[in-house]
Amino acid sequence: MMIQILLVEDEMNLRSRFRKLLEDVIGGCKVTGEASNGLEALEWLKTNTVDAVITDIRMKDMNGIELMKRLKEQSPLMPVVIISGYSDFGFAREALRYEVTDYLLKPVDRVELTQVIQKIAKKINGLSPVSDHKDVHTLPLAEQGIVDNPIVEERQIIRRIKEIIALRLEQDISLQYLAEQVNLNHRYLSVLFKTETGENLSDYVTQCRIEKAKNLIKHTQLKIQDISRLVGYPNAKYFMSVFKQTVGSTPTEYRDHSH
Repeated sequence: MMIQILLVEDEMNLRSRFRKLLEDVIGGCKVTGEASNGLEALEWLKTNTVDAVITDIRMKDMNGIELMKRLKEQSPLMPVVIISGYSDFGFAREALRYEVTDYLLKPVDRVELTQVIQKIAKKINGLSPVSDHKDVHTLPLAEQGIVDNPIVEERQIIRRIKEIIALRLEQDISLQYLAEQVNLNHRYLSVLFKTETGENLSDYVTQCRIEKAKNLIKHTQLKIQDISRLVGYPNAKYFMSVFKQTVGSTPTEYRDHSH
């Protein structure tokens, strides 16, 4: 699904660069509207709709904070991303008051912006971000009072583990962390996953990361080192080694063959 974005930035050159970054480099989104300040943005939204708004903070007539306040009154669920050249905590605090989706500082990091777009895409598609805190949904289903069949419960646990992995591919995913999310002993989870799926949990995580990397290589123009970070490999050389071992070609060769 192509994410429709309203881009609000008072500098035309910056808007143009942002649009190119979003559409040509990151992909999966389209800037369908542009405005130079909050007032123009609100006027544009009277006759148009978008999935998300990306706005600068410091602008004439109406700044990004006031725009976000008005947007939350009119469209409470609209994702809003604030971008600022000022690392002023006061701005961040104001943005948090209105439940900003994210707050990025200029110059914007391509990987951080890509992660924000992916977060918005997940929200639009109905996938909730994974919390680092356990809630009732991370407990074994029998403890939730949902099922009392151990086999069904174990399959539900595996499904939950796969959901968590899919949502956290760019982060560190340890066996201990996953076990904590479903309230199981990590050794038991390891055996359970192998029994249910026929593959090691670590191999499954690697497979998911490489599949995501292949998708990013094919459908974006992000640099290989950026893609490496987006799929959970801070060390680009190690990522390239794992990719070649798994796919049979380097990321660059794979991109060349995909076009």
